[in-house]
Amino acid sequence: MTALNERFIGVALTLGSIFIIDLNQMTPMHQLWLPLLLATGAYFMTQSLMAVAIACGTLAYIHINSASPFWVESTAYPIIVLLSVAVIMVTLIGRFRQRIAATHEARWAQRRDTNKDNP
Repeated sequence: MTALNERFIGVALTLGSIFIIDLNQMTPMHQLWLPLLLATGAYFMTQSLMAVAIACGTLAYIHINSASPFWVESTAYPIIVLLSVAVIMVTLIGRFRQRIAATHEARWAQRRDTNKDNP
């Protein structure tokens, strides 16, 4: 599948979710599944898991209500926050390791050149 096709799918998922969702209804469909479908559409449009994880984690954190009898607010949202933090951490660690690996040889070459200049 090409990036353009994925972005069109993302637009369709996002628009479909936006037109159906009603956050005033306290049902799992409107409070959990449609927002997750919206997040999936956002991922397909942006191709950025980090951006979606930050947005989902932030929104879930804002809506956590541990005293609520509704399982989405008391259980699902904290799990989404934890998953979002895990995705963000794994992504940051992966990017850090890529950066270190990409500059490793250049740093060693610079050290070797410095040692040659200073006998």
